[in-house]
Amino acid sequence: MDFSMREFKIISKHRMNDQYLVKLRACVEVLDEQVLWQVGEAETNSMGGIVNHIMVHVRRNAAKLIDPTITYKQGMEDSFIPSVQDKVQLMVEVEEAFSSFCAALDNTGAIDMYNVYHVVEHTAYHLGQIIDRVQRLANYRFQFVQTGLNEKTLRAIVQQSLNTSGK
Repeated sequence: MDFSMREFKIISKHRMNDQYLVKLRACVEVLDEQVLWQVGEAETNSMGGIVNHIMVHVRRNAAKLIDPTITYKQGMEDSFIPSVQDKVQLMVEVEEAFSSFCAALDNTGAIDMYNVYHVVEHTAYHLGQIIDRVQRLANYRFQFVQTGLNEKTLRAIVQQSLNTSGK
């Protein structure tokens, strides 16, 4: 595997695990159970439903990394409706999905960069929706950048990982 592919995989892994998952966890922790599953007047889906959608998307893409021949008969439309409405259980499943995605990146050679880029970008999009809603509903500001969840820190983590994995 060439350096660019290895670098892309490491950046994707750390962005998902060390940035997006941490922010997602912080958002869910701030909300009480009722608010997590509530659908607002201007919204189509609850925040819990969006978190579930992210989790399903990450899980499916982890499986496709391991076995690129996997096809799904059904799209992602219904994944906004969680089968379980329990905050703790949802986060257990989210953690497992992100862990599987990172492990799949670690345990595969060359990958379909388009699909990985899509899941990272898609996760960022929905995470932004969640952060915005949580801050509005909870009247709370996370200050992620100021607390170290920023590009400078991510770059340092990626560089450390590249240095370690390159040996």
